[in-house]
Amino acid sequence: MEFVVLPDHPAGAEVLASVPSPGLPRPKVLEHHSGRPWLVGDWPDDEIVCVGTGPRRLVLLGCAGVDPGSLAARLDRARSLADLDDLARLPAGSFHLVASLDGEVRVQGTLSTACQVFYTRAAGVTVAASRAESLAAHAGAGIDEERVALELLSPFGPPAPLSEGSVWRGVRSPRIGHCLEIHRDGTARTRRWWTPPEPERRLGDGDFVREALFDAVAARTAGQTTVSADLSGGLDSTSLCFVAARSPGTDLATLHYEGHGGRGEDLAHARRAAEALPQARHLVVPPTDTPDWYAPFEHTPHDREGPLMFVRARATVEHQAGLVASLGARRHLQGVGGDELFLPGAMCLHGLLRRDPAAALPHIRALRAKRRWSLATTARTMAASPSYRRWLADEADRLVADRSWGSGASWEVPARLPPWITRDAASTVRRLMREAVAADPEPLAALPVQHEMIWINRVNGTVMRRNSSIGAHAGVTFHAPYTDDRVLEAVLSVRLADRVATNRLKPVLARALDGVVPTGILHRTGKDDASPTLYAGLRRRRGELLDLAEDTRLARMGLIDTAELRRLLLATHADTRPLMPFDPTLACELWLRALPAAGATTAAPSSRTP
Repeated sequence: MEFVVLPDHPAGAEVLASVPSPGLPRPKVLEHHSGRPWLVGDWPDDEIVCVGTGPRRLVLLGCAGVDPGSLAARLDRARSLADLDDLARLPAGSFHLVASLDGEVRVQGTLSTACQVFYTRAAGVTVAASRAESLAAHAGAGIDEERVALELLSPFGPPAPLSEGSVWRGVRSPRIGHCLEIHRDGTARTRRWWTPPEPERRLGDGDFVREALFDAVAARTAGQTTVSADLSGGLDSTSLCFVAARSPGTDLATLHYEGHGGRGEDLAHARRAAEALPQARHLVVPPTDTPDWYAPFEHTPHDREGPLMFVRARATVEHQAGLVASLGARRHLQGVGGDELFLPGAMCLHGLLRRDPAAALPHIRALRAKRRWSLATTARTMAASPSYRRWLADEADRLVADRSWGSGASWEVPARLPPWITRDAASTVRRLMREAVAADPEPLAALPVQHEMIWINRVNGTVMRRNSSIGAHAGVTFHAPYTDDRVLEAVLSVRLADRVATNRLKPVLARALDGVVPTGILHRTGKDDASPTLYAGLRRRRGELLDLAEDTRLARMGLIDTAELRRLLLATHADTRPLMPFDPTLACELWLRALPAAGATTAAPSSRTP
């Protein structure tokens, strides 16, 4: 799916003529009431809901579980774009919302950015699109070299104030919880339409979380003859299989990629789950039939939106899309986001300590034992309470510091630059972060634990969006119901005290799906490590990676020192942590190489970071 949204302005036709038409050679066109082009692109007929006539028109593009009649009734009552805020909270699923009210346009994606909005100025007006590269050429822009430096941050890129940017100059995205409004004169603004719920709701039997999950899955299975899903053996993906199996009129096919090494427990758990799902088809893929991590694509052109997160697994995603298509499915469900929603971490206990110290202390003791913290580290972590601005300022000073694993009060997973960053590139990233601090950024939520959940949900949604671009060659899209807006809202609303339990790994998910998923599966307390797969891929692809590191676009731009990068690739590593910074670097390099030659930028290499 790809589309462009145009203002109700005479320049819209000019923009349409100059922006490369997405999708098919003859894209579909929906019009404003004025007759001017409004929505232009390519989308499956079963992934669009259109309501309204005359001057009020609204479209949902994607997987939206909603009654069109209810949408139409709410649209009819709207007198302004802001009146659509409540309507936007109505559908389940993952979708773009595009509205035209008397020539005023509203465009928004999902909180997770699985459906993202990009916008720029063209022909004197604002134009929006579902893909950044659709707009990049028209913005008159090449790549933003400073933004490329930011993309080298690991493990998940830059922090929230900077994560909304694009590697293409002149192309932007609304912040999380904001929509884009384009006026009749072609000007635009972003406006906050969503705020996170307070964690005040008792979990009870988890009915509201269960309902959100069932609705999220139903939005994908509706109208589908077959839907496929990961059956990893872990709690998150396995639970989705049992929910999807209850979808009427839809056949379920599951995929399990067997891990390297043969010593894990995931396969045994997946087989037990498969026995409890006799009506589904189950496919187990042995390691010998799976592409290596770090292997290149076989058929798929590299996505030009920007560097691809978790690029090491790109060939596996491509392979999986082909298998899904061979099973007769177009939509594939994954448990991405379950850990971040349901596995309570240090910041959950950090927040609970301030609300209910007696309830928090037993769990803090358990966390201390699990992570082998000293009493001083535990006290320091739980006592620290920096503002978001203060935390971000401190992070700007720690960009090249050694990563401290598993301790510290953090609003987000701390971002670090790789050891092979140049001094000038590190200075650029530090300056950009300090500029973000100077702008006095607001957190995504008042509580760090809520902010962290919303932020990492965005990371996961971005992964799903980009993986769907890979799957497009096979006509397959990837879906993570746990990242949906309605699911996120439901879990954010749960009291902190109800998110933790001494006898269950993920108490909220276990309570919500009690009676849906077999008890033995709900009580699983761990999952396999992917390290053997990473090591196997690195061992087999080391020569190719060393060749790639010999002469990099990043070095030509003055961003990295390839000698230091080669040392990493040649070394042996006791664990995978030293390899964490390599993924963003590889992603940036492969993306730069995929661009047309005219988009390349060269510069003399700079001195290395101190």
